[in-house]
Amino acid sequence: MFSKYLTLIITAMTIGSTSAHEPTIVKLTPPLVSQETISQEIFCDRPMREGKFNISLDQQNGKTIVHCYGHGGSGWTTLFGSVNKAIQLFLETNPDKSSPIHVIGSGCMGLTTAAELSRLGYTVEKISTRSIYDNPSWRAAGFFALVSVKTSPEEQENLNNIGLDTFLTYQSINTGEHPYISKDAVRYLPVYCSSQTDAGVENLELAGLIPPREYVTIDFGNGTVHPEYVKYLTFFLDTTRLMRELTDEVNRLNIPIEIREINSFDDLPETIIFNCSGLGARDLNHDNAVIPVRGHLLTLNELSGSEHMDYMIYTKVKQDENDEYIYLFPKGISITPDKTSGIHCFGVLGGTFLPNMDHLSSDEQEAINQKEFNKLLERTQKFFQG
Repeated sequence: MFSKYLTLIITAMTIGSTSAHEPTIVKLTPPLVSQETISQEIFCDRPMREGKFNISLDQQNGKTIVHCYGHGGSGWTTLFGSVNKAIQLFLETNPDKSSPIHVIGSGCMGLTTAAELSRLGYTVEKISTRSIYDNPSWRAAGFFALVSVKTSPEEQENLNNIGLDTFLTYQSINTGEHPYISKDAVRYLPVYCSSQTDAGVENLELAGLIPPREYVTIDFGNGTVHPEYVKYLTFFLDTTRLMRELTDEVNRLNIPIEIREINSFDDLPETIIFNCSGLGARDLNHDNAVIPVRGHLLTLNELSGSEHMDYMIYTKVKQDENDEYIYLFPKGISITPDKTSGIHCFGVLGGTFLPNMDHLSSDEQEAINQKEFNKLLERTQKFFQG
């Protein structure tokens, strides 16, 4: 671990320049944002567990159940650290490698858990899931930052350690050292945040794992200028490629994926269960701390241009006197339940963080969805085009 840590520090020192407190002007080409450049309106409900996500081991009715859920919008940022911690809890029980294991959930947590257990020599009988494509892992537009997760102060150190473990794994992917995920799945890109925005990478900067921040003024070259911004360098996560490669590894390991809703752990014959069920854990594990947090995204088509695909935006802006978020990530393929083969896109715009919309009627939800899509279009147009 120390050698990996040292390598990462050296790498971070060479991939960016030292920041200066005097801001520099950064000229960026913005996407064209209008009704004509939007190809999809997408929403998804992130599985947020208030206080802390659940990585724990239970013994219930003769079964060993390992929980790994509740990561909110930081599932990709906490992925490998969370899976490693869950598997370590399991290994401490000195399990028999021949005992069949059932994994619940086919998001990034479930697929990675199944693959890692199988590669360790354990018998993963199958993965059960409500839907292969209808989960936030496919729809996410990721960059490496510990944001969109509601963690109590006493859990912050644990979250930071899990994030560090995950960051080191992405670093190994980026250098081509990962055993089954290709280096093209992640890449370093600059992300620009207002000075008032918690970027979620500050601890990485303090640890020397990414280059120091740079203070900048963004100039979009169309009369729109944003002063008092900060530039960081972190990983863009190509979530579509990551999910496809995780699925490929599960298939290579001959782990079946079945479409089946699990209502009780007692419904399963296996005595070892990994519960990576996301929002499903609220009912399955009787965990009322799990809540859905809705996010709204707009995918861009070719009319938006392509020169904005080499940077990221994650920032707070004022809209109707409220703090709202804008993010732009250079996602190239969007997959949804009705577009499982994927459609090409030229980046994705977000975003929102609306909790507990499941308590509303379908008509009420649809009205809010449309309102949020309209607001998102309005504020991104203003941000990029003035």
